[in-house]
Amino acid sequence: MNTIPRSAGIGLLVYVIGTTVGFVGAGGPGGDYAAANVPGYVDPGHYAQSLAFWYLGGVAALGLLAFGHGLRRLGGALGETAWALSVAGTATSVVGAFVGGGLVTALVEGGPAVQQGVPYPVVYMVSEIGNLLSLCGPAFFVGVLAIVLAAKAKLPRWLAVFTVVAGLAGILLPFYFTIPVYLVWALVFGVRLVVRGARATEARIPAAQVPLAHGS
Repeated sequence: MNTIPRSAGIGLLVYVIGTTVGFVGAGGPGGDYAAANVPGYVDPGHYAQSLAFWYLGGVAALGLLAFGHGLRRLGGALGETAWALSVAGTATSVVGAFVGGGLVTALVEGGPAVQQGVPYPVVYMVSEIGNLLSLCGPAFFVGVLAIVLAAKAKLPRWLAVFTVVAGLAGILLPFYFTIPVYLVWALVFGVRLVVRGARATEARIPAAQVPLAHGS
């Protein structure tokens, strides 16, 4: 895919690393409910850290815009589909970051009445929605995009197979056990785009004049 600028790979790496670190660092309760996991999250001493990591995740999600804009170089329906799915993934992830961060903001601004008055199951529910939107939402769109790329972008066979598997993993990310496969693929694919992608000047060549893929 040497028609694609290296900025696309950088964008993908920023997205996958930043949103993952933001999700883990924010520490929002999720998965199987356990009342013991909530008090630490509603503790005022945790607010600054949580908000910082939610913002990190929201900003990092913008990397998908660079990824999608670079893939637009593929041209035609494929390029436009890549761009549309990337925009959708970005928007979903940013909304999720603000849902998660908004919960923390409400706890900060609401003071003791909210911090002590909101039932733990409600805190868990809002937090889990934020987690799903910020992490799993964009993975759904990127997963669909990965499968489209595997089918249409003339990738090397090994990468095409890996991309299909990772695409399915992204679509199924709410089940969480697929996260490692998706993250490894995003890192591999992003690094490959950075290493083999076109420099900014080369990327200005019309896509029709440059082959889509290197060999294996």
